[in-house]
Amino acid sequence: MDLEKIYVEEDLFPREITFYEKRDYGFLFYNEENKDSYDSNHALIFKDKVSDLKQTLDDIIRFYTEKGISPNIYQSICDCGYFEEMKNTLWEYGFKSWTEPQKYMILSEKSEKPAFFSQIVSNTKIVVRKVSEWKEEYGTEIFEKAGEPWEIGVAKRALDNCNTLFFVAFYENQPAGMTYAHINSGVCRVNYLLVPNEHRNKGVGRALMHCFSDYCERNQIKNCYLWTDGETAEKIYYEAGFRYIETRQAGRAAYVN
Repeated sequence: MDLEKIYVEEDLFPREITFYEKRDYGFLFYNEENKDSYDSNHALIFKDKVSDLKQTLDDIIRFYTEKGISPNIYQSICDCGYFEEMKNTLWEYGFKSWTEPQKYMILSEKSEKPAFFSQIVSNTKIVVRKVSEWKEEYGTEIFEKAGEPWEIGVAKRALDNCNTLFFVAFYENQPAGMTYAHINSGVCRVNYLLVPNEHRNKGVGRALMHCFSDYCERNQIKNCYLWTDGETAEKIYYEAGFRYIETRQAGRAAYVN
């Protein structure tokens, strides 16, 4: 387990799914064709690289507003508390800031999965496939039905990368869920797990994560991590072999002026 590499990748993962420009203080991620995706459109700033905060904020606001994108800022995951320190300045420049906990889990190298996983995987109604090409039915049947159409562009761009691992679950031969990850610099980040409401509580999410973790174990993929939002997802990840390592406070700021 290499936590330093994991947190570097957590900061920089948007480069896999969007465009970016580098600055002395960090990165400006953007996608003018998918403005609703926060992960695709935000500035990443590093506390130790910001020499003049007001000048930095001016540059961020100018960059995004010229592209017709609402400015958002992420602090480095290693700079816990930074946005609290500069909250007043952010507010002065029209940003509302907050922190949110991110609970990190890493895939255990020797995970023991519950016996019922074999029942889920052997369920003939659920088939999980690793895919390498996008099909429009993934967008309509999974993302749109889950109410997250802005993630279609993100997923399609991710699938264009050779370092992406993309799995789709089919329930009675219809797309019913997906998960994808990417590998970079010896780290594997699970980017997304999505199952529309109509297919929840059927074992689709569990089948996806079981197949994904099994693939990682068989191919000796190390330093595989994710962060979870909610007890249900955490339970699915735990059953697939992921184990809690620590919680970090992520800093976020959104332009409201």
